[in-house]
Amino acid sequence: MIEAHACDEDDTALYRRVNVDAVLGHDATTALLIDDFERRGLSIWDRDRVLLANDHFSPPATAERADISNRFLAFAREREIPNLMLDRGICHQLLVEHQLCQAGGLVVGADSHTIMAGGIGVCATGMGATDILFTLATGTTWLRRPETIAVRFHGALPPGSGGRDVVLALLAILGESGAQYRSLEFHDESTSRLCQDDRFAIANMAVEIGAKFGVFVPDEVTVDYYRKRDGELLGTLVRPDQDAVYERVIDLDLSELDPRVAKPWSPANVVPLRELEPTPITTAFLGSCASGRLSDLRDAAAELTDRKVHPDVRFVVIPASVEVFKQALRAGYVETLTEAGAIVNHSSCGACGGIDKGVLGADDVCVSTSNRNFRGRMGHWDSRTYLASARTVARAAARGVLAPDLYGERRNG
Repeated sequence: MIEAHACDEDDTALYRRVNVDAVLGHDATTALLIDDFERRGLSIWDRDRVLLANDHFSPPATAERADISNRFLAFAREREIPNLMLDRGICHQLLVEHQLCQAGGLVVGADSHTIMAGGIGVCATGMGATDILFTLATGTTWLRRPETIAVRFHGALPPGSGGRDVVLALLAILGESGAQYRSLEFHDESTSRLCQDDRFAIANMAVEIGAKFGVFVPDEVTVDYYRKRDGELLGTLVRPDQDAVYERVIDLDLSELDPRVAKPWSPANVVPLRELEPTPITTAFLGSCASGRLSDLRDAAAELTDRKVHPDVRFVVIPASVEVFKQALRAGYVETLTEAGAIVNHSSCGACGGIDKGVLGADDVCVSTSNRNFRGRMGHWDSRTYLASARTVARAAARGVLAPDLYGERRNG
């Protein structure tokens, strides 16, 4: 895809200058480039190709964050950005819900989890504020063509397992830097194809493995997603050449993947849930751009039907976007979760980055569907966060403990 977007003529160069199809930005990082953008007297190269969302401070929890948010919003409004998504959810979810995001396209964003759009065959990656400033002004950036690791999925996921368990298994294999500045190319050859939400979860956390891109080879699941979203396929399905050369090929038998958990303080500190020592929890979190989609809310609601959240646990649920929130409301998932004792909050990043709506204290132990469990990320330095799937999070919330027998004490699906 990089060569197809190149706007220079030197195909032997290590770095190629490329045209981008869209730029993504949110309040927290876009605010970092405003001073330089205005000082240089720059203008945006194509307002229609920019999507901006206030998702970190939505709504702001402090006066300082309100000032940052207001500056960001003023910047977008003064430039008449048509795709300003005001309090509509997490920017990465909003991106894949938007027609700007098309198969075969090249998207850059001011956040590392922009990579999630690879779940629908988009070449997407995150960059720093300075790089995004340049791209906003020129519509171009520089990229080095990465080496590629092919990951081929076989078999079928057992009941109770999902995309989160798949990507945690990959993190156990490759570690936090095993795909550094490489492209992870996902080939879904499984008996029953991974659903789109599972693919988003896997692509989202490809960056936790160090990947520059994490792209699913498009197939009928991809086409179905675009047809439901846009009415028809508008982009280009880019598939690997038959003679494609890979740095490494990983074959993963999905049928062997029972639920996985990442222990503090690394997403790669992964063990099967059945091998985890029983760990009492104080907090459960279902949300973030890594999860918080409709299937996650569905799974959690199924686990908590006719059950209650443990009295010692605070269970915070944040749908990834307002559109997901509305779908969950119509399906009855929000009512089920609320009846069980969960706290359902406005669509935003929330507790994932220790921002608001469930920040952890020193004594808190959390099981979370977020993508990172670095020390201090979700709150106090001494708090502890375990990463797991929405189903595992909901089961732990009901039991009050993250235990190896969670999947033996209730239905297996």
